[in-house]
Amino acid sequence: MPEIKSEIKIELKEGDQFHYEYIVQNRVIKLYQDAKKIIIAKDDTVTRELINELIYVFRNYQVDFKLLSQKEFDDLLRKIAKEDISKMKVKRLRRGSDAEDLTKLASDAPVVNLVNEIILSAVDKKASDIHFEVFEQYFRVRFRIDGYLQVIGTYPITLSDAVCARLKVISKLDITQRRLAQDGKALLTLYGKRIDIRTSTMPTIFGESIVLRLLGIEDSLIDLKSLGFLDADIRILKKIITKSYGAFILTGPTGSGKTTTLRSLLNMLDSKSKNIITIEDPVEYTIEGINQIQINEKIGYSFHTILRNILRQDPDIIMVGEMRDLETSDLALRSAMTGHLVLSTLHTNDAVSSITRLINMGVERYVIESSVIAAAAQRLMRKLCESCKESYTPDKIDRDLLARYDLKTTKLYKPKGCPKCRNTGFLNRVGFFEVFEMSEKIRELIIRKASISKIRKNLSENGFVTIFEKGLRAAVEGNFFLEEVKSVIGEVR
Repeated sequence: MPEIKSEIKIELKEGDQFHYEYIVQNRVIKLYQDAKKIIIAKDDTVTRELINELIYVFRNYQVDFKLLSQKEFDDLLRKIAKEDISKMKVKRLRRGSDAEDLTKLASDAPVVNLVNEIILSAVDKKASDIHFEVFEQYFRVRFRIDGYLQVIGTYPITLSDAVCARLKVISKLDITQRRLAQDGKALLTLYGKRIDIRTSTMPTIFGESIVLRLLGIEDSLIDLKSLGFLDADIRILKKIITKSYGAFILTGPTGSGKTTTLRSLLNMLDSKSKNIITIEDPVEYTIEGINQIQINEKIGYSFHTILRNILRQDPDIIMVGEMRDLETSDLALRSAMTGHLVLSTLHTNDAVSSITRLINMGVERYVIESSVIAAAAQRLMRKLCESCKESYTPDKIDRDLLARYDLKTTKLYKPKGCPKCRNTGFLNRVGFFEVFEMSEKIRELIIRKASISKIRKNLSENGFVTIFEKGLRAAVEGNFFLEEVKSVIGEVR
């Protein structure tokens, strides 16, 4: 009998293992079996009754049990699931297959294992999204990690129907609908990890493209310091959210982390003594003690319609997911003028541009200067991997750029790639922010119809540091790639 080593080997003949469903339900796995002896792995959740039952069932053998930690057991379970996946063969269903056929396909253990393994792998790699894509000859899976898509695996085209069906089942979508886009949500617990998922399906010429957004319940309460806010910025934000009325506007492109920042601000508020209401599209994170509303444009339940109605709900604080149009923006800002603290977002390149964006949308200048108390812009930027980053000498163009911001250096760093960073040269992302409070001078400039450059000049003279300058300083300190700073943030003039 070979010794069972620390990596926990399974030495069995084909067909000797427990059924996968039995393993999952009872937390026992056969490690070894011969004519006389059986060794069974278990974790500490296995009851004495089950142990006695197994001893009785295998009474013609010497039965030994090996206690594993829950992590060791889950790792072994995933190994078994991967072996099932490597052996799986699935026939592609004909078009128009009924719900019963699709549901049966989606419930097959190898299909369930494959989808679970892909989702868990994405969680392990800290991916934000999973892309399931069907092409003419194959089926591809990609993860978005640190903002960039990476191919994780390609599979036989015959698997596409099974995987799509499984994803629809867990997301409570219409399993037979393949010609129209669908949106859904799933809440899974896999190997002890709770995973909140937002699902989007889209028909393509070869099948359905499905994207899962992983929302990460366990990491939902993130403080501002962890997000990358500087101490000075945090002081401004804490002062803002203690105000009883006014509007705070957060700007940045899609995927820059605005939702996470607003969620962090909401978590800092006292939901016991305040009536906090959010209007979101969709509700990505549930927050205890806060009334969250999801818009539904199909039935006319828009940001503007909901906002108009919730003003009768006696709110203290309102979070509007996005000010997309004049009606929503005007109503949100007027609400901020009449005793409500309003938090919202806009799509602009920098914080100051939020003013011109609102003006261009048609909001009256007096409404802007009377309601807006602060604005911020943010980006997410990949940090260089400390294990493999390489130094280089900046060229004249980069030296001149740094000089415009009174920065000098003879050495910058660039990505190389190593196993630790999955050969990307980058590891994790950090938030970069600029925050300004509305001063009396800025209010005066808005009413006088001053140019945006004059407003920026006034802010700069009063200590405001742009997000781009913060990125340049971080590159000079050796933690970020200058080319990434230029491409992700960009210089605003």
